[in-house]
Amino acid sequence: MSGSFRWLTPPGPGALGLLQVAGLPPAALDRELPPRGAARFARLRDAQGGLLDELVVWHLADGTCELSLHGGDGVRALVETGLRAHGLALAAPVAPSDRWQALAATPSPAAAAWVARHGLAAPPFAADFLRRVPVVLLTGGVNAGKSTLLNAWSGRDRALVSERPGTTRDLVSAQTLVGGWRLELIDSAGLRPTSDALEAAGQRLVAHARARADLVIHLAQPGIIAAGAADELVVFGKADLRNLTPAAPAPGLIWSNRGCLGRTPEQLLSALGAAVLARLALPAAESPQPGAS
Repeated sequence: MSGSFRWLTPPGPGALGLLQVAGLPPAALDRELPPRGAARFARLRDAQGGLLDELVVWHLADGTCELSLHGGDGVRALVETGLRAHGLALAAPVAPSDRWQALAATPSPAAAAWVARHGLAAPPFAADFLRRVPVVLLTGGVNAGKSTLLNAWSGRDRALVSERPGTTRDLVSAQTLVGGWRLELIDSAGLRPTSDALEAAGQRLVAHARARADLVIHLAQPGIIAAGAADELVVFGKADLRNLTPAAPAPGLIWSNRGCLGRTPEQLLSALGAAVLARLALPAAESPQPGAS
């Protein structure tokens, strides 16, 4: 036998069946495999060239692919017979219910892609990110630009923005998608000494949000040295007001809703998103290779 195949979906009537194949011979499909990491429509053929089923083939790695085909008992039996005729052996099934439950629980495209590609293997990041959305807290002094950043990153006016210090009192959340990963952003009250009871109550909420955050972004104000814990990601906000030049850029990450140093706000957000994924050890979702269909 030159290869093997195993069912990833349980036996019994079903609309779809998922099959993992190692060493699928070229003659088994009516066209070439798609590039690695991509998927395309194809027809599965038996050893004599007869049609077994129409399906979607996903090229996972060299010599390994997944076939999404019709899931009825008759089709499964026909496909098994046809693959054996191609010299493939039926391998022991994996625990399909666990795999599908894990896939159904994923909260973002990148998480789903990881489970689809790696199954139940332990990821090199926090495993519960495959089941929940990471939480990113925006903190810092008053008027640091936290609410503006939340609105820009989420693509909508979720938080009230004002030049008046202390505008944000409550926690305000919104979601964004970075590299295929969904993130929950939390805007919080600015940190400063205050005698205002309502503002002080909002600042106490920051401590609660910090306790459940997976990452804290400390937005530093112009002219003020960044403070905060060592594990915080420091971003120099309102960078367009810092009189920066290409010869003397700000240390670390910068943000401005007007852009800065020849970079657009979208480019600054892209750099910030990459830094967040790196801190969380999350790999950006892979894009289909050129030529994928």
